[in-house]
Amino acid sequence: MKKRIVWIDFLRVIGMLSIIMIHVVGNTINTYHLSGTPKVIYHIIEQSCYFAIPLFVMLSGMYFLNKDIDFSLMLKKYCKRILLLILVFGSFYVTLELFFEYKKISIFYISDILYRILTGDLWAHMWYLYMILGLYLITPFLRLIIKNIDEKTYKYLLILLYVFSVLIPDINYIFNIKIGFTIQISSAYIFYYVYSAYIYSHDISKNYKYISIFLGLASIILIIVSSIINLKNIPISYVTTPVFLVSNMIFLLFKNKEFKLPKKIQTLICSLGTCSLGIYIIHQFYINIIYKLLKIKFILTFPYLGFILYTIFFLLISYITIYLLRKIPIVKKYLL
Repeated sequence: MKKRIVWIDFLRVIGMLSIIMIHVVGNTINTYHLSGTPKVIYHIIEQSCYFAIPLFVMLSGMYFLNKDIDFSLMLKKYCKRILLLILVFGSFYVTLELFFEYKKISIFYISDILYRILTGDLWAHMWYLYMILGLYLITPFLRLIIKNIDEKTYKYLLILLYVFSVLIPDINYIFNIKIGFTIQISSAYIFYYVYSAYIYSHDISKNYKYISIFLGLASIILIIVSSIINLKNIPISYVTTPVFLVSNMIFLLFKNKEFKLPKKIQTLICSLGTCSLGIYIIHQFYINIIYKLLKIKFILTFPYLGFILYTIFFLLISYITIYLLRKIPIVKKYLL
């Protein structure tokens, strides 16, 4: 069995817990229309957890862009798995959504299912699979580029990607302008993907790490303040500078860190890390069951205690589900 790297699994667990928190907050606000202090606190939690998506992309970039994977292997193994996940879980979720809406199951849903899968009109969290599939498809080309350039050119590439895919959109948002200079293939997710491969494979100076920690902490404060006083001109999303800086800080704090943990705790963390993609996919199933089917309103009555209990419950039930599904050989081999 392949040896797990604990600090990487730690980051996966942190990211997965943050994603569940985002979705508990989002579903609660959208379903029950919270107001007052609970709504402000929920917004702070939601936006403070946005770092999770860039973090997951960075972990993927660190792995794939530093690994000798050719186009054939990427297609046959990794891209195929993501496509199967989209088809299997996408079909399941569309069917459930149609059942929630019409209270029946019909063979005539097939065309609707295929259309929604094709257009990406699935439960909101499934967008990540479409995005990561695109990154997988261009991985062999990105590997060729970064494998054959010197460090100075590598840094220049990262600066270009950051400026055109993160910084300029931030400036456009803050100042309500439209800067005309663009690079058509630039994407914040490509930047995260390539950036993480660099900081993982190169020695990072202590000064850079300290500056990254300072900027990350300052970004957390900015996110909290902007949520409290509702600063609409501060861009806070998965592809903005403050969120990237938080993700970068967390990545650098954990990079190559040795953890002296009891063996059982370490085993649990590694197991959760192994199941992280599956947990990401399945947790919304349980969230929708609670909010749409059973319509349990405990979190509305106890917004703070409910948030904690819901987050723990969705993490545990999703983990148990994926852990058991991975015991099925065909599921483990082709899906999770």
